[in-house]
Amino acid sequence: MHNLETPRLKLGVFNPLDSLGQALIAAALHRQYEVSALLDDLNGITARPGLRCKLGSLESVETVKQAIAGLDGVFACLGGERQEDLPAHCGCLIDGALALGDAGAPRLFLVGRWEWLVDSDDSDDEALGAGLRRSLDASGLDWTLVEMPPLAAGLRVDDFSGEATTIGSEARRALDCAEALLDELRLGLHRHQCLRLRGANGGRD
Repeated sequence: MHNLETPRLKLGVFNPLDSLGQALIAAALHRQYEVSALLDDLNGITARPGLRCKLGSLESVETVKQAIAGLDGVFACLGGERQEDLPAHCGCLIDGALALGDAGAPRLFLVGRWEWLVDSDDSDDEALGAGLRRSLDASGLDWTLVEMPPLAAGLRVDDFSGEATTIGSEARRALDCAEALLDELRLGLHRHQCLRLRGANGGRD
């Protein structure tokens, strides 16, 4: 049963099988948020109470638009993406959100490895980064870039269950990051900024 004192936020997670995606799902369900796993194969994730599965990928504007309609926040876990694929996938995410109109666009969290964008000494990286920054700035959307720390691969929702003292150190690190991101959404922090997660006790800067 939903606690009436809990804000009813509707969240979506692209690449939900990523370790951080799984941590986000676990943390969101614990907070009694409505969470949707957005993926191109509905059989690719284990069903569990409170979790919706919706068809969605970052391959086209239309699939993004349909996947994120009605959501308050969207987390795109891009840490496993090839760098050369990021501009196109980020572009589809931005354009899909814009297609919903000002009233329907959710808060966007682009979570990945952004060192090349923030501090690059390569001309190709600089060009990619400049293009992405222009797209984000010109969009007028409510977005945050998130620099994530290295996390263990292969973590699953069940790794985050139990008391805090029984969760493994790698799972605890991922869960701290997920909790920090959900706090960012709930409190409306770091809009139009690049946020760096330290992965320890929800640390960020």
